[in-house]
Amino acid sequence: MENGKLRGTSLPGSGVRRFLGVPYGASTAGEHRWRPPRPATPWKGTRDATAFGSVSWQVPVAPNSLYAGGEQNFSEDCLNLNIWTGAEGETGRPVMVWIHLGAFQFGSANNPMYDGERLAAQGITLVSINHRLGRLGFLAHPELTAESGYGGSGNYGLMDQIEALRFVSRNIAAFGGDPQNVTIFGVSAGGDSVHKLRCSPLAAGLFHKTIAHSGPGVAPAINGPGHPAYVSTLAAGEEAGAQLLTSLGVNSITEARALSPESILAAGIARAKGDWSSDTAPGPGLSVHRYDTGYPVIDGYVLVEPEQRTFMEGRAADVPSIVGNVTNEQPGIRYLTSVAAVKRYLSETFGALADTAFELYPAHSDAEARQASLDLLGDEIFILSSWNAAMLHSSTLTAPVWHFRFLREPPVEGDVAEKDYARAFHGADVLYVFGTYADLEWGWTDEDRALADRMQRAWISFAKTGDPTDGGTIQWPAFRSSVRMSKLWDVSDGLGDISDPAKVAFWEKYRASSKFAN
Repeated sequence: MENGKLRGTSLPGSGVRRFLGVPYGASTAGEHRWRPPRPATPWKGTRDATAFGSVSWQVPVAPNSLYAGGEQNFSEDCLNLNIWTGAEGETGRPVMVWIHLGAFQFGSANNPMYDGERLAAQGITLVSINHRLGRLGFLAHPELTAESGYGGSGNYGLMDQIEALRFVSRNIAAFGGDPQNVTIFGVSAGGDSVHKLRCSPLAAGLFHKTIAHSGPGVAPAINGPGHPAYVSTLAAGEEAGAQLLTSLGVNSITEARALSPESILAAGIARAKGDWSSDTAPGPGLSVHRYDTGYPVIDGYVLVEPEQRTFMEGRAADVPSIVGNVTNEQPGIRYLTSVAAVKRYLSETFGALADTAFELYPAHSDAEARQASLDLLGDEIFILSSWNAAMLHSSTLTAPVWHFRFLREPPVEGDVAEKDYARAFHGADVLYVFGTYADLEWGWTDEDRALADRMQRAWISFAKTGDPTDGGTIQWPAFRSSVRMSKLWDVSDGLGDISDPAKVAFWEKYRASSKFAN
């Protein structure tokens, strides 16, 4: 490869070679903090690639969370990726590039949940990438905008992802991968990243197929108070960035670059007040309120407009795609705590459709408000986004798109923070696609193993050919706006619609009447 030789690991039994912690970018510390990534520096001799590299500074989730991956060794020298591939001398292997979950705030490619050995053993070259997160990856500020040369700031974590894809394009052939057959896929913030990369002019031509698991971002923009925000205007991002520097007690970006990462993560800024719970642990669907820092912005460079507009007007990357969700997208989402708060949120968000929303997501007591708001927000943030992406893709683009829902409830056991309400939890489908469910000592059945086999065959077939039906052995018709058929992954697979007809009609009416708020 371009920067030097690597020493990886040959995994016994599978024939897979693994290379961990491979640099694709240089350090982002010091004067390079809050700047676009730079290519990695070449090295002399043979670099050891047998252990994971550093990951972005973050506030990790509880160690017993479903989403904890043992994230440690935090560093601003974190632009590295991991590769699982076949035997030396193999060529032309389809490439799948994975983007991890974490609300753009936490997580890493090093999480055992994303171990690529099982997919690589079936002919895939699997790449997983680390990138900058939170305030170190997405800070916008007027000074940063002025110095950028492109009139924007923020989105450094997305630029990292694009730099990683450029690295893959230049180097993956050295690992047996085909740079002309690259599928990007991810879950939650990783799924949202997939949508954003499809909409970014900087990522054009760097991938050929996409899969977004539970990716927000293509839902109509929301104005509700405290609503989790995965993108904002540059002006709002700059305002939040200025508030952060004030909280840090510094007067310039130069001074902020001299601060420790820990102090930047620990600083508090004023946030919108509202009716939202404050006792939930950070999870993949939970962000701080809309005007906090650390999230993507419409900067006019990486992202030129909201994803929905790009999809609606047919400018998203026109490539074969899969989008879908689990049935319980709720873990980690903030919830409303009273009937009055639910009604206020519905009125401010849905306007004339508020009464219909209340009928579909009723809360007749404060005790019911939590579940009602969790159900609604799970649909609004995640399920509507995937459904909307499928609808708009099928209406405005020529490449096929497939939609799925994952219904299987894994047998969660042990001291797991989300155990009492996990069900078919956010990210559960990833365990089956990667085959890493088998690494957890839960009560797996033959049905789980068969489901994982079917899903892996579909994802591998898609990566190889752009068609997930594995030569017609898996029943999964392409989604059409006129024939809205979704694959239902469960013990017994089937086909169906996104949800009950009344909710489908409501969300379609809302989608059609919504305004662009970003």
